[in-house]
Amino acid sequence: MYAAGAAHRYKAPCLQILALVETEQVTAVTSSEVLQELLYRYSHLKLTEKGIHLCRRILSFPIQILPVTAADVQQATEILEAAPGIKSRDAIHAATMLNNNLKIILTADKHFEQISSLNRLDPHDYAASIS
Repeated sequence: MYAAGAAHRYKAPCLQILALVETEQVTAVTSSEVLQELLYRYSHLKLTEKGIHLCRRILSFPIQILPVTAADVQQATEILEAAPGIKSRDAIHAATMLNNNLKIILTADKHFEQISSLNRLDPHDYAASIS
């Protein structure tokens, strides 16, 4: 969202990281929920074509896209019970990661720090560490 959106302090580091993913200098994994969020958000903003373009662009990247399973939804309910400050979509993200043995999430969203089994990396910090 930051990479494709208006000027923001996270735009440059996110663009930098995505360029590294696209050129396979960094390995990345995402989920179908992330793509759904992009489509939903841009459709809600009446920018459906932009959302479609962004999803197609991500689909062309050399990344693994995980499905969201019933086990992920079950795990998400447990995350929501344990960390009431987490939003339901973010609980789905976290659950999908945990059920696929992924422990590091690259996000500006600090509330992921409430999930003790995940390590949050801030995009600014990560971009600075690889520069």
